[in-house]
Amino acid sequence: MGVTVDSGHPPVGLRARLVEAVRHHGFGPPTPRWLGFVGTAFALSGSALIVTTAAIHLHLWLTGYRHVPTLGVLFLVQAISGFVLGPLIAIGRYLVLLLAGAGFMASAVVGLLLSATVGFVGIHDDLSTPWATPSIAVELAGFVLFCAAAVISAKPLLRTR
Repeated sequence: MGVTVDSGHPPVGLRARLVEAVRHHGFGPPTPRWLGFVGTAFALSGSALIVTTAAIHLHLWLTGYRHVPTLGVLFLVQAISGFVLGPLIAIGRYLVLLLAGAGFMASAVVGLLLSATVGFVGIHDDLSTPWATPSIAVELAGFVLFCAAAVISAKPLLRTR
């Protein structure tokens, strides 16, 4: 089974579809123009929210979390990776980047919820701590936007051939 993605013929088989999914960029044809516009708006909004959560985590790191073992490092890593990932998604809008954005936001929500309930890396906070509510709102909204953008981007790849 040979895989040719650039031949103009639709890819056949699971392996070919996976290769196409990784290489799939943005919301071009055969996605309807209006739906491509919506997907782009979702991706750009999600990118802005990643940068927002990165800024929140950098602020928290600068105002004291840098002194908390393990968690301080995680806050700094989240800030730096968010400042890198947000613009990458805005520029590229590849399906794999949209999925990475959704995973980034989901992992931030899970970390915060673990910290607020059972504890996470030795820290047990609650949702009344400063910036917890805005952070979870930003991250959940970003997750939803990236999931929606990914579905729109993947729609041409999911149709039956």
